[in-house]
Amino acid sequence: MNPDCALVAGASGGIGRALCEQLSRCFPSARIVRLVRDPSRLSPLPVDTIDVSFDIGEEDSIRDAVALIPKTMPVDWVFVATGWLHDGDRGPEKTYKSLDADHLMHAYLINAIGPALLVKHLIPRLNPANVCKLGVLSARVGSISDNKLGGWHSYRASKAALNMLIRNFAIELARKKSRHVIVGLQPGTTDTALSAPYQRNLPAGQLQSREYTAKHLLEVMQQLRTEDSGRLFDFKGLPFAP
Repeated sequence: MNPDCALVAGASGGIGRALCEQLSRCFPSARIVRLVRDPSRLSPLPVDTIDVSFDIGEEDSIRDAVALIPKTMPVDWVFVATGWLHDGDRGPEKTYKSLDADHLMHAYLINAIGPALLVKHLIPRLNPANVCKLGVLSARVGSISDNKLGGWHSYRASKAALNMLIRNFAIELARKKSRHVIVGLQPGTTDTALSAPYQRNLPAGQLQSREYTAKHLLEVMQQLRTEDSGRLFDFKGLPFAP
């Protein structure tokens, strides 16, 4: 079923913004809830939106933001498009010698803990009449079975933790006889601020536009079935192992 209400967390980021634009084009009658640190950074869309400020690193902020969604608007689709890889002071560690407690804690907070707490507060707001779908942006580098290069310790470990949490949510939802689906989504290397410092050495054709990524992620969401819950999919809809 097409969503009547879709929620995008991290709606001002490269992929989050493109997802909102793609949702508005594909589902012009849907309402979009946009969660973002600073709503003033959002651009208008040709659909009804509810724009709410929140901080993915603060549970009180997450709880308050979800409470602002009208109870008359049960959510059908969720995209969690938040994430952290680097900032002005810290980047991916190339060696264990660079491991730092604050770096590790921040990566876990933004990449695993925050998304898990957001899902915790959103589950009671999902539309009980539909098979609701939750797609959380993960990363193939968080796949333990796929790790052949090492490095990027905090990012890899926090995304691996996120993948486990997604699996746990799926198991618990199934125990409660819920038909809702939660999956991890690997968006591919997309032209955003997150990937910008690492684009120079990419093979030709590997860097995707934000529009391309958003279009394919929506197609993956449309194809999800209840039995897919807890799994990881790339932007082409292909599953991969944790």
